[in-house]
Amino acid sequence: MATGRTELELKFTGAPGAVAALPSSDFFAMAAPDGGVWERLSSTYYDTPEGALATLGISLRMREEGADLVQAVKLRAGSALRRLEFEQQLECIPDFPLRTGDEAVDGPISGCNDRLAPIARTVVDRWAAIITHKGATIELAVDLGRAESFDETGRAFAAPLAEVELELIAGERRGLFAFARLLADNTSLRLASGTKLDAALALSKPDGRIAKSPKLALDNQMSAADALATALAGAAERMAFVQPYITDLRKAEGIHQMRVALRRLRAIERVFRPYLKTNEISHLALQAKGFAKNLGAARDWDVFLEETLSDICAHSDAGAGMRVLKANAEKARAQCWADAVAVTESRAFTQFLLDVSEAGIISHWRKKIRRPMSSALADFAPEALDRALKKVVKTAAKVAGSDHLADRHPLRIALKKLRYPVQMFGVLYPKEARRDYMTTLSSLQDAFGVVNDAVATQRLADIAASDGGETVMRAAGFVSGYKAAAARAAATAIDARWSAFEKSTPFWR
Repeated sequence: MATGRTELELKFTGAPGAVAALPSSDFFAMAAPDGGVWERLSSTYYDTPEGALATLGISLRMREEGADLVQAVKLRAGSALRRLEFEQQLECIPDFPLRTGDEAVDGPISGCNDRLAPIARTVVDRWAAIITHKGATIELAVDLGRAESFDETGRAFAAPLAEVELELIAGERRGLFAFARLLADNTSLRLASGTKLDAALALSKPDGRIAKSPKLALDNQMSAADALATALAGAAERMAFVQPYITDLRKAEGIHQMRVALRRLRAIERVFRPYLKTNEISHLALQAKGFAKNLGAARDWDVFLEETLSDICAHSDAGAGMRVLKANAEKARAQCWADAVAVTESRAFTQFLLDVSEAGIISHWRKKIRRPMSSALADFAPEALDRALKKVVKTAAKVAGSDHLADRHPLRIALKKLRYPVQMFGVLYPKEARRDYMTTLSSLQDAFGVVNDAVATQRLADIAASDGGETVMRAAGFVSGYKAAAARAAATAIDARWSAFEKSTPFWR
């Protein structure tokens, strides 16, 4: 039987050439003065065709380490940074898979044993050294090679794999993060999310779609403090996951999902702010606000071009004025995207992600919390949700009676601030119980969103048309009018949808 251990690992990635140069760099010579050892590792991952083990957060691997065969089973422990790992020596391949002695993993594996098949493989040359830093004993490893994924026909998809891994072997967790910050400051690496298996499986999804943010592993019995730690670790993991969609793939959805993740972090801070006696999380929320603002212009131009202009051109003849307007908008977007990429691949952003990760994993803020943070989430969540809802009702009372859409903007913001805690704590309640409330809230927000888009469209159309002549100005006016018509229709629906929202019963009561 295997003895399970919880591993804590930070992973970085970068250009293969840059990663390959690290073992001979001055920084690594300082960190590991005795040098490291190279070895080749070939790992094959197994699951059912439909991914039964992955659904349960389990990965099953057989690795060739020289002449040895090693089985590893890993079980997700709340965050990709922390996993319960079972390693066992295999005498021969037919023995695979061995039982670990832990029914949480043995049961699922045994249940699909006859359907297990190779789904991915990684082949890497690993340089590794054991180092110490500020009370932590750390394995510093560089992995260079390739990841492969197999489809149902056995066809392989391959891509380079270049990573630096820091695994805490013993000692202080804060020492691990301290060395990670040194690594980020002295290299061009960025924090990575997910496992080698995740990287390999992504290869079989050529459409490049961004996977949905996983639901937080919350339950009614866990404390509010544990929920905050889980949410922070999840926020860091999500941002690190989305980052390459911006820096490497330049996908519009990457900017959108990163801003969503940054807003969620701010929402998490707002929920727990009254119960914390330290500014650690508030400081992170303030940084998140700044990063989101830096990404805002690129997101606005993405919506303008890929949604508004795309829709207009699909339903009308795009004349010369519209083509010039679009070309000017593309120029503006390219500059804003350059700025957005520079921000998200900056060392400041990497340090920010490390800070959020440490706040979730080590949670220094736990030393200064108020009593409600020790209560069960079943008691804490309804009070937090009621507090957010009261702010919405209070804001609505202030703007009641106004016919000016701009005056209702604070209500739109208040609704957004309600939505995030509703989503976070919604996992504690049955789907059937929260469905109607969420549908009503989403419908109301959609109407506000259309109105807000019209305001943004007019501003961007004016920028794209500046110094473009009368023809381009007319095109800009048409675009603004097109969105304004949609906004008027949405505005007429706001009152009715607000009334429906007021009458709906919060699912947490």
